[in-house]
Amino acid sequence: MKLGRVHSIRDNRTLQLADYIEVASLPVPPAKELLETTTSWPMLANNEFNCCTSAAAGHMVHHWTAANQHGVFLTDADIIRAHAHLTGDRLMDCVSMLDALKYWRKTGIGNHRVHSFVSVRARDADHLRAIVHLFGSAYIGLDLPDFAMTGDPAGWPEIPWAIPASASAANAAPQPANGHCVTGIGYCEDGVYVVTWGTLKTISWEFYCRYSVELFAVLSSDWVRSAEVSPSGFDLTSLRQDLSLVQRTSPA
Repeated sequence: MKLGRVHSIRDNRTLQLADYIEVASLPVPPAKELLETTTSWPMLANNEFNCCTSAAAGHMVHHWTAANQHGVFLTDADIIRAHAHLTGDRLMDCVSMLDALKYWRKTGIGNHRVHSFVSVRARDADHLRAIVHLFGSAYIGLDLPDFAMTGDPAGWPEIPWAIPASASAANAAPQPANGHCVTGIGYCEDGVYVVTWGTLKTISWEFYCRYSVELFAVLSSDWVRSAEVSPSGFDLTSLRQDLSLVQRTSPA
């Protein structure tokens, strides 16, 4: 299995979720949320290339569209095309989540473009629950520890990620060299449900709060059917207006 998320990029023009809503003011999410939209997730070429940022986008598209009763599976070719554009045809290169999001918004991945995205504080269980509840899924960046990368790669997706008591300090340290991007589609009392390497995988809350370094809420018409607000009342109109100002001042 490959990874593909390069270190975080900071851009002061990236909209912050806190500019629009306070988590404490949101409707309380249910204790458990998981829309089981498929029993089979595609790998989307992440076993061949370091394309996790594009593959995670593809998994989000399928989850959104399946939740609306018209599931669309993007293909390996769709993901490779996006990753090739982002890397200049260097398919083993890694990509930042922010660059992938900008491409997804401007050009589209597999003919699916998103309206907008906002950065959210990572390593916070309440924020993650709110994002999944509001937007249907979450775009999550992890700096995986070395212990999560050991053993048979074929078994990585099926083994839940949790911090073992036996892990040494060095083996359990977050490793930016192990940068990975996954799709969060649900949660429960024990942790987060994510899609990675073609499998639905469980991440303990302790693991998520230790190793998550980036979190984005992504707004798409594949999930939000109304042109005005999200199903939970998120102010899409004001967000799109502010985003248009950011886009006009952004470099080409």
